[in-house]
Amino acid sequence: MAMTSWRAEPTTRKAGWLALTAAILTIGLITYGAWVRASGSGLGCPDWPLCEGSLVPTLEGDTAVEFGHRVFAGITMLMVAVSAWFAWSGRATDALLAKILVGALGLIFVQAVLGGITVLTELNGDVRLAHLTIALATLTLLTAGAIRGLDVQGSPYPGVRIASVFAVWTGIVVLLGGSIVGSNLSAACPGLPLCDDRSPLDAAWMHGIHRTAATLLLFALIGLGFWLRKHRGTMFSIALNHTAVLLIVLQIGIGVSAISQSLPMYLRIMHLGMASLIWWAVATQWLLALKGRSSH
Repeated sequence: MAMTSWRAEPTTRKAGWLALTAAILTIGLITYGAWVRASGSGLGCPDWPLCEGSLVPTLEGDTAVEFGHRVFAGITMLMVAVSAWFAWSGRATDALLAKILVGALGLIFVQAVLGGITVLTELNGDVRLAHLTIALATLTLLTAGAIRGLDVQGSPYPGVRIASVFAVWTGIVVLLGGSIVGSNLSAACPGLPLCDDRSPLDAAWMHGIHRTAATLLLFALIGLGFWLRKHRGTMFSIALNHTAVLLIVLQIGIGVSAISQSLPMYLRIMHLGMASLIWWAVATQWLLALKGRSSH
């Protein structure tokens, strides 16, 4: 966008573009966090908010990976802050947009604190799961801000109730996967398609529910796609549904490949990155349904 046209943009629309940029950065931040975890670099900076007692440590090995994650988080936080500032500046025009993006800014501060607690508790699994949960919530608020600020058309279909079911379902699948990782049970189910007698009971249950729920979610989204076409949902709504289906197919392929190859690092990183994209697609569908209801 040319500088002159950017200056001519209404304040709320600028906030929308910045929120969209921050949402994309949040996806990158979640994926980077997967790299930190999969590479064993979570304690590369054993203290917080400093790293090895300094603002900028010696950038080597695990320290460089973990410190890079903190820098990325800082850039993302700055982008959220700027989008919230623009939204707050235009609150006389759209008070709800200001509330949404100021809320996103509050959440990302909570996220930063949780990141520090994760380090100080030496990578406690429950704290890591809370860290992921807040990241997904922040992504959702930023997307809501982008939709409102950019005045994206809402969709009356599939409706808030159905879209809410899919959002909750997807959230459970993603967070159950996070719980498996946080419990250090990622490698505890080497069987396919379900666990076998090599797996302890708790791992068999967690992996079994996660894999079954993910597979059923795929078929349900395929069915929803046909339903949307029949009821003439918006093109964006249908595209989001098809995108979610494609991403889940790819995600299942990544999961199967990861298990068959003994969980290589790059596939573990891709698995969480893909999960965040799936959540983004389904959550956006839900947000469009909310907007569609409010406009009718």
